Amino acid sequence: MHLSDQQLLTWLGAWFWPFLRIGTALMAAPLFGSRTLPARLRLMLALVLTIALAPALPAMPPLQFFEGDGLLIILQQILIGLALGLLLHLLFEAVLMAGELISVAMGLSFAQMADPLRGSASPVLGAFLNALAVLSFLALGGHHALLDWLVASFTALPVGPEGLGAEAMRGLAEQGGRLFAGGLLMALPALCALLLVNLGFGVLSRAAPSLNIMGVGFPISLTAGLVMLTLSLDSMQQGFARLLSETAQQVSMLLAG
Repeated sequence: MHLSDQQLLTWLGAWFWPFLRIGTALMAAPLFGSRTLPARLRLMLALVLTIALAPALPAMPPLQFFEGDGLLIILQQILIGLALGLLLHLLFEAVLMAGELISVAMGLSFAQMADPLRGSASPVLGAFLNALAVLSFLALGGHHALLDWLVASFTALPVGPEGLGAEAMRGLAEQGGRLFAGGLLMALPALCALLLVNLGFGVLSRAAPSLNIMGVGFPISLTAGLVMLTLSLDSMQQGFARLLSETAQQVSMLLAG
């Protein structure tokens, strides 16, 4: 069987363009792009997903690197994949920020542990809330939603020199701000309770200057923080689900142009 150059480039393009966008999205997304997964395994996962999703994708243009708009098309596929993965990454960063804020208020800012999602050390509460966020993400079908977004993106944003515009990039920046605001709201009940505890310590230190506030305050702050964290877990899970829903809406707007 003899293939002409054009047929070969068309066949390669049918696999290369989806692989480029899907692979970039997985590298940027949480869980799939975790540094605990070897780079070779992540590439294999992107390749397997490309093979599985390719039949559901529209026709792709022929492969071209240095002809016409080849380089621009490559940059657009990378940008679209990064945008989809970054939205989910910011969602988990907002949860981590909530844990860091509570850790600082409890006096646990120096308590660090390995975070497999980030590949670095994170505050204990941040890593704990991040692990709960991963479980909620999987339970809510977030991994399925990511695959649906990737498939839909090839119809809404076909492979070509035109991709995300200025309005879409502005929407991404605004969604990032909303996600971090949501992370602050998740931490707010515990922060308010710990603020009242610290105010009480301030009044107590003025009323009894000889009292060792540092020795008494830390275990009380720690206990109060853990109690408030336990009471707030349900509202935090609801807040995470709401942020995930808002992220899905932002992706729909992004794909709608």
